[in-house]
Amino acid sequence: MKRCQNKPDILRQSLFCQPGSRLALSVLMASVWLGAGLLPAAAQQGEPVNLLSIAPAPADSGQIAVNSPLDIDQAINKALAVDDAEQPKTNPTIIAKPADQAIDRPTELLPTGPQATEPPATETVETDLPTEASASQTAPNDGLGTNDVYSSAKIGRRNISDVGLAAIGVGDTGNSQLDSLIWRGTSARDAVFLLQKSAIASQSKAITELAYEVVARQSVPPSGANNVAADLVEARLAFLANGGRSSDLALLAAQLPEAEKWADWRRWLTEHYLMIRDDVAACSIVSRQITHTMDPFWHKSNVICQAVQGKTGGARFAADILAANGVDDPIFFGLVNEVLSNNLATSAELAKVDPAKLDSAHIVLMDVANRPIPLEGLAVLPKQMAETVIKLKFLGPDARMVSTFDGLNRGLITHRQAGKLWRSAEQENNDPQLALAQLGSKGDALTTALAWRALDADTKTDRLALVAKAVKAEINGGNGAVMLPLYAELVRNALVDEAVAANMRFDDLDVAPKMAFLLAINQPNDTTTLAAFAGNGEALKAAELLRGLSGDAVDTNVISALNMWHILPVLEAAGVAVDEQDWLDLVKNAPVSGQGFGGLPPLLLKAVTAAAEARHVAETVLLANWLLHDVALEKTNPADLAAVIHALDMIGQGDVAKAFAHEIIAAHLMRRLAAMIPDGTQS
Repeated sequence: MKRCQNKPDILRQSLFCQPGSRLALSVLMASVWLGAGLLPAAAQQGEPVNLLSIAPAPADSGQIAVNSPLDIDQAINKALAVDDAEQPKTNPTIIAKPADQAIDRPTELLPTGPQATEPPATETVETDLPTEASASQTAPNDGLGTNDVYSSAKIGRRNISDVGLAAIGVGDTGNSQLDSLIWRGTSARDAVFLLQKSAIASQSKAITELAYEVVARQSVPPSGANNVAADLVEARLAFLANGGRSSDLALLAAQLPEAEKWADWRRWLTEHYLMIRDDVAACSIVSRQITHTMDPFWHKSNVICQAVQGKTGGARFAADILAANGVDDPIFFGLVNEVLSNNLATSAELAKVDPAKLDSAHIVLMDVANRPIPLEGLAVLPKQMAETVIKLKFLGPDARMVSTFDGLNRGLITHRQAGKLWRSAEQENNDPQLALAQLGSKGDALTTALAWRALDADTKTDRLALVAKAVKAEINGGNGAVMLPLYAELVRNALVDEAVAANMRFDDLDVAPKMAFLLAINQPNDTTTLAAFAGNGEALKAAELLRGLSGDAVDTNVISALNMWHILPVLEAAGVAVDEQDWLDLVKNAPVSGQGFGGLPPLLLKAVTAAAEARHVAETVLLANWLLHDVALEKTNPADLAAVIHALDMIGQGDVAKAFAHEIIAAHLMRRLAAMIPDGTQS
């Protein structure tokens, strides 16, 4: 009898579904139940099993002898470590981590309390919902008050009400300016529409980050959520998946009921746990699934679980049953044999395997076997794995370079972490000139990373001239905001070389003004470093302009010297005071020319301002994210952008409004920097 699940897997390329015999399945189930009683003591006690540090066991012990590559673990963990000075002060009970801490450790905190373990099938558990709601704080809804929402919200893993399902989320995202009533005034159907339309990264990192926080956090559901609870949760998951927010996704997916509707997310959650080395969480899910399904995915995962738990015999037997049951996956079986034998020579043929044929189970096994994962292999993983991938220990050099850039571009890691990861990738350093030529011709993630790495390793006295060319290429390619802090780091590091510092003091290469301008955009408060550059006049003005955003005042002489009168609406919307002037005299004495800015879509912009005026927080944020998804900030009408700043301020997001204003002005300054650097080989 054939039983095959052919339901499309929207999250990842589905595994092979092969026919099997009832007898073989019965034997496999028996082996699973038998193996459950053979768990090592650490696993039985619920302690995480580190896939890379399983102690070598005697040959007759039945356990796997896996080498412990502490050098790799330490290198990656050190690269991802955040300096104490950079770590924000957070409540230790907060579940979600800010982006700067998102990958400090290779494991994630699981939900505590009722969500950490499976309650009985008939049990329902109260959610740990916010307490701000009171009888006077009711949102416009379909006859359902805020207190009604809380009183009816029940979350159990097997029995969950619609309102409780809509209320799942991250306990705290770290944004103290958001409360539990962010959906007040927005219907659930409108929320689903907005989540679907705005599930894109905007050109503002500050607004995009705010949007992810709004979508992930636990809050009072929008009105009418009981009618479209599943659609609402699916839209939230898809929004976070598009941004690669693996940590927040895992926290939400772990709270989903064990219904067929959420089977794809249960699979993804298992893969995520295996890749981040949370074996206890992953194998807990697997042990439940294999007792009532023939799906090869779960039984392959069981082989992995038995292997990492040290049960060599059980893993081999389960793998043999899979093969006898008709599962045709030579890559999987070869990797299993490699892991269990702890002998790379037994599967040398895997080096010739087409990387495009790899799947998630192969990726996990390659990481366990200390086999470098190629860049092409990462293409089989879905976008919601972006944050997960960064935590893999054994990425190949190119895969490490690209996954790091992707994480940086998505705001999942910091620039300092990215630099450390790129340096630890053991990538052969290309000739800087060749790397720059490739950057100009291709401009993809790999060439961007390789160009930076080549310039980082360059020790020539005139290397900052090449930095200028690379910065121009990145700005013109749309990566200016992402890469400028990393190139600023190279400039500061180069100044340690006295010969380079002397060149900058005397401007022998005519590069000093550009490098000073770059540093001014990156760290406007560091006037001491700026003073060491020749030709630093414009750089000092640019730094003063950016400092004015935090100081709430800007000297009009600075604006005039930079000829940036067009950003006045942005400064005013951000609450920055500008000295009163005789504007007519300025017009008489200053050249007036059109800037040729493009406007934002009027209807969508009006929707943003209307939502802000009504204090619809989540609605305003999602609309703003949608509004800015395909615009270049330096080419957009500053008056329109000022309206968005004002809208953010109206919904209590003053810090994000300031950050957005800073992004706008920095974008204009970066465009000015690119214009300062001539084309060609000479700087």
